[in-house]
Amino acid sequence: MTINILKKLALFVIFITIFVVMTIIGAFLYATPQVPEIDSLKNVKLQTPMRIFTQDGKLIGEFGDVRREPVTFEQIPESFINALVATEDQRFYEHSGVDFKGLLRVLKVAATTGEFSEGASTLTMQTARNMFLTRDQRLKRKLIEMFLAVRMEQELSKQQILELYTNKVHFSHRAYGLAAASEVYYGKHLSDLTLPEAAMMAGLLKGESAYNPISNPERALGRRNLVLSRMLSEGYIDQDAYQLAIETPLTATKHAADLDVSAPYVAEMVRLDVINRFGRETAYNHGLDIVTTIDSKHQEIANNALRQGLLEYDRRHGYKGPEQQIEDFSSKETQQLLQILNNTPTIADLEPAIVLEVGDKSVKALTKEGLDITIPWEGLNWAAKFISDSRIGHKPKTASEVASAGDLIRVIKVDDQWQLSQVPEASAGFVSIRSKDGGITSLVGGFDYFTNKFNLVTQARRQPGSNIKPFIYGAAFSKGFTPASLVNDAPYVKVNNEIDEVWRPQNDNLKYNGPTRLRVGLKRSINTISTRLIDSIGPAYAEDYLVKIGLPDEHMDPYQSLALGTASFTPLEMATAYAVLANGGYQVEPYYIEKVTTSYGDILYQATPKVVCESCEQIRINNQIREAKYKPEIRNYPELPLPEHKIAKEVIDPRDAFILYDMMKDVIHSGTATTQLKRRGSSLLERHDLAGKTGTANDYKDAWFSGFNDKLVASAWMGFSDHRRSLGRYEYGGKAALPIWASFMEKALDGVPEQEIIQPPGVVSAKIDPETGKLAALGQQNAIFEYFRDDNVPSEISQSSTDFGRLYNGNRSDESENDTDNLEKEELDQLINSIQEDSLDEEQEEEPEPSSIF
Repeated sequence: MTINILKKLALFVIFITIFVVMTIIGAFLYATPQVPEIDSLKNVKLQTPMRIFTQDGKLIGEFGDVRREPVTFEQIPESFINALVATEDQRFYEHSGVDFKGLLRVLKVAATTGEFSEGASTLTMQTARNMFLTRDQRLKRKLIEMFLAVRMEQELSKQQILELYTNKVHFSHRAYGLAAASEVYYGKHLSDLTLPEAAMMAGLLKGESAYNPISNPERALGRRNLVLSRMLSEGYIDQDAYQLAIETPLTATKHAADLDVSAPYVAEMVRLDVINRFGRETAYNHGLDIVTTIDSKHQEIANNALRQGLLEYDRRHGYKGPEQQIEDFSSKETQQLLQILNNTPTIADLEPAIVLEVGDKSVKALTKEGLDITIPWEGLNWAAKFISDSRIGHKPKTASEVASAGDLIRVIKVDDQWQLSQVPEASAGFVSIRSKDGGITSLVGGFDYFTNKFNLVTQARRQPGSNIKPFIYGAAFSKGFTPASLVNDAPYVKVNNEIDEVWRPQNDNLKYNGPTRLRVGLKRSINTISTRLIDSIGPAYAEDYLVKIGLPDEHMDPYQSLALGTASFTPLEMATAYAVLANGGYQVEPYYIEKVTTSYGDILYQATPKVVCESCEQIRINNQIREAKYKPEIRNYPELPLPEHKIAKEVIDPRDAFILYDMMKDVIHSGTATTQLKRRGSSLLERHDLAGKTGTANDYKDAWFSGFNDKLVASAWMGFSDHRRSLGRYEYGGKAALPIWASFMEKALDGVPEQEIIQPPGVVSAKIDPETGKLAALGQQNAIFEYFRDDNVPSEISQSSTDFGRLYNGNRSDESENDTDNLEKEELDQLINSIQEDSLDEEQEEEPEPSSIF
């Protein structure tokens, strides 16, 4: 009986042994073909996000399904490696991929429970699973995992395995790899991780949700301390280090990607563009690096300029009161107030705060960082009560007129002093581009991207008002008009008999000057002159001209009101149109992606923008002359410096572009922009290479300023997003939008040498009578110089006159250009200048443009 039992037992053991051996052989045969080649293991391609950079290498955006920054073994902190080994695989440096002691323990549990646990998984096996397998607990997967681990140990070093593991493993919150996790949880580079932080990261891997320091801080703390005790018992740290570490509180909080420059509107434009080009999977997971045309210095300046411009506008229109009044404020504990503040987002640079105490001339408040701050009277006295967009109350005399205890307000720190503020209701957009190729150097699509992602630079179509007038003048120049041409500044009436309606565009001060030179008309943005110009050349011709310079035809109609900016364009479209004037008459196309490369440096896309080539046209002309003069078989003509497809097309006469540039310089130095620039003491008044134009739409709904030098073009817009609300009376382009443009240009051009646009061939200068626009008579004292196309110089000579009316009109138009030693005339100049400045101080700069012709 005993012998039979022993025989049966022996047969059973043999059977089990054969079964196990066959299973192992089968698993080996099954697993071996699935083990990647050695090269793929050593050069594995990990999912990495798309990263977006400025032209000078600053990070502005990161997008992807995972957040990962691969690192080498040498970059991994030793404290993390020790924590990982002590907790997950104490015999890591001893086994060959499989820990057989741990495996026997798992088999014992499996024999009694019928389930396989993860207890026997070595770091190598976990790496194999993370790289090639799923988390399925079936025996077949476990056996395959073991063979993969053995093969990996044969092909890779322990350091390479740890490197793969550390880069691949998931730390929750879309953070894959230790480097990304360090940024997400601590906002720091992994080289700066402390011992307790490294232990927390190692402990989190036991359960991404259960031991997450953000969602489960108590369990995460316990797990971290267990990891530290394992490190102590394994001899990786001593008692002092252990004691200090366990006494350290958790400091993990969720951090966004650490960007070098804030350009979220640009980053979103790039994200959508790259997805359209390469597909979502490639864009998000193949580690693409995108270099944009953005200049980090320009972008930072533009961010500040737009926000400051909106805050200045907002202050002019009064304080709208607190965002809310905290209920039962007097019974609230500090911790409860902090909870309210933490639930209130910071918008741009405006931090939420709760008023704690109101003094006679100051306010004490609590910020979300727990700071008790004091807002002095200098930060409060602006807060007159908002009544309407065109009216405010009296200036406050005490702090109690502005705030009460329990108010939830906004504060901003300026020059180490706290100030009361509020989130602007108005909107603004700003963009700058290179004039020679259209590369966008900065773009700000709104006050704060995270509260409103609508891009006002590329998506908002608004009426440009007088910002369109330089192109109407340009169209007139192509029809024979000159800066000296006289157009009657007088009341204008257009009757539509079909619908029995009348259109009467007016000048703002309801004053009219009679026959006026076009240079003066543009400088002062006189509506009746632009209207009569378009009557002379025809609205259809003006529309064709605007289309030729790149403005979209579908957003304008051939009516007289087109001369006053009643079409609809985006700030980017306006900046692109102004680039035609800045670069001498050539159409460029705006672009913002310079290059797309893989993480291995392979170029997937390289921009090939059309570039202004001023010499190309002359080379073509010279070659045509040679073609006609010489026989084809002996010609050897100069080649163009660029391929034809890379050369920007000439769309307007370079002579007209230069003359318009010279006329628009007057806007800066003696026109609708001058008063505001003088008030801010702008350094731009010291430069003579800048030109620009204000713009104000009907009822002050849109304010614009666009301007340029030979290399840089910028356009600023301000208005309300609903298209109906007015910015308020006297909020002209020169008052609302110009400060944004000026603030940008002052800093962007700081240290940049002045470079006026070069006068092209075919432009001549002649002395004219400022009253008649004709050639000046010999010896005429009030004569001024004017530019003309060489085929359009006046032929008539004016009759000389010295009466007061002639002197008045001449000085009024071009004070800075007149050259005389006559003392009486200089005194008259001073008088007229003071009259002009008083008039502009009242903001009578230009007439808001009618919204339609009838």
